[in-house]
Amino acid sequence: MCLSRSGHPVRSFRLAESAVEIGSHPSCDIAIHEARVPSRALLVHPSGGTVYLYDLVERPGLEGRSVMPLAQRVALGGGFSVTRVKAEAQLNGSDTTELIRPQPVERARLSLVSGAGAEARAFHVGEAPMSIGSAADNAIALSDRAVSRYHCRIEPGERACAVRDLASTNGTWVDGVRVQRQELRSGATLRVGRTELRVVCRGTAGKRPDFVVQSAPMLALMSETDRLARLPWPVLIRGETGVGKEHVARALHERGPRCSEPFVALNGGGLPRELIESELFGHERGAFTGAAHAHRGAFERAHQGTLFLDEVAELPLDLQTRLLRVLETWRVRRLGGERERHVDVRLVCATHSDLRAEVQHGRFRADLFYRIHRLVLEVPPLRARSSDVLPLSEHFLGEMQAELGRRCLTTGALERLRGHRWPGNVRELRNVLELAAVDTESGRIDHAAVERALRRTGESTIQAPSPDTLRETLDHYAGNLSATARALGIPRSTLRDRLRGGAEAKR
Repeated sequence: MCLSRSGHPVRSFRLAESAVEIGSHPSCDIAIHEARVPSRALLVHPSGGTVYLYDLVERPGLEGRSVMPLAQRVALGGGFSVTRVKAEAQLNGSDTTELIRPQPVERARLSLVSGAGAEARAFHVGEAPMSIGSAADNAIALSDRAVSRYHCRIEPGERACAVRDLASTNGTWVDGVRVQRQELRSGATLRVGRTELRVVCRGTAGKRPDFVVQSAPMLALMSETDRLARLPWPVLIRGETGVGKEHVARALHERGPRCSEPFVALNGGGLPRELIESELFGHERGAFTGAAHAHRGAFERAHQGTLFLDEVAELPLDLQTRLLRVLETWRVRRLGGERERHVDVRLVCATHSDLRAEVQHGRFRADLFYRIHRLVLEVPPLRARSSDVLPLSEHFLGEMQAELGRRCLTTGALERLRGHRWPGNVRELRNVLELAAVDTESGRIDHAAVERALRRTGESTIQAPSPDTLRETLDHYAGNLSATARALGIPRSTLRDRLRGGAEAKR
């Protein structure tokens, strides 16, 4: 990019992986000391091999952009202009500054989250810059009197994402430090006026995530997960069956300092009483009938890593006593053994039960409860985050593609899935999609296939299908009313009345 004055080259800059701001303000990347040049005139943003241009004078909220073609001069004022030229071009008499492009890496997909739980709001950072301020044309408009009209800007780059302060009155703060321009990383806290926005990672660009995080409640949960991941203390994850508590536990492990060490998962309610003790603490050879070899328990296998103990409320009381002792001494003795072994483990427990009620009924030890009930994460049920249904469905259908071929949801099918209460949460959604995908010979999963899958899982509740769903299913069965009614799970007479009512409404 060449900067010229009165048609004469002054200086050239090689466009790198991040945005370049041009103007007369001293904080601009290219600062032009000329009063007739606007304070913030242009933003040049390379993205995906294309260079985009934003007019910061006419649209400071970044509502529009244009492609910056080669050799086209863009006036700045005061006789100054910029032109995009080929990198190989030699500009005689100009001072050339080379910005070296680093090796490309996978950039994390970030979101900004404010609030918590059902009150959380999420803003996804995409490929284009986003402005933050109190003016209505900002990408993130905040009703905060301490926020300037155009307070700061989020600038995605090829390698990372950065925040730039726009000469705001109260400043832009990252993790308690006032910044002019700062790279944003997952787990950071961005403060704008009195508003805190937590930076959350949704995954890595170009990679299929193992854990889908899209809705505001789940992004708020992952923000809290990032905060707790750095701490060494036990964490209790609470949530209904099938919400993905083990995925949250893995996220705690992978985002913490023990990420390179083992992650060991054990279900406290999934094993017979005789095996739980051995699986937790290990056993020596000959400790009981069938113990032909020594066995390392979960605590030993998770040494220096994370032990995830699912359904901790299902542990028998005597094993709760042994677990408490390990948490107090961090020493484990195998069944049939005499020597104690030191273990260093980050314990993460999960339950769908109300542990306080279990303590009151004498089914869970109060001292163990207070030991593990220090840091708590609540995983919201799927019915409280219906915006996750589509990305979760796409994720599961993508996993099935190798066995079943490509599958996609019709509008009616997605509507039915979003309207379901999902008592079995994400696990139930996966089961329903598997049944519907197998039941579909074409690549389209329609409302009828979803309805049949829900009936087979025993969780279907009859709902009045929408007019679009009626027409879609009727077209699928070539106008056959009986087949359409069976697929929708409604009487033929009801279907006929609905179709007749829809025709009359059109007239």
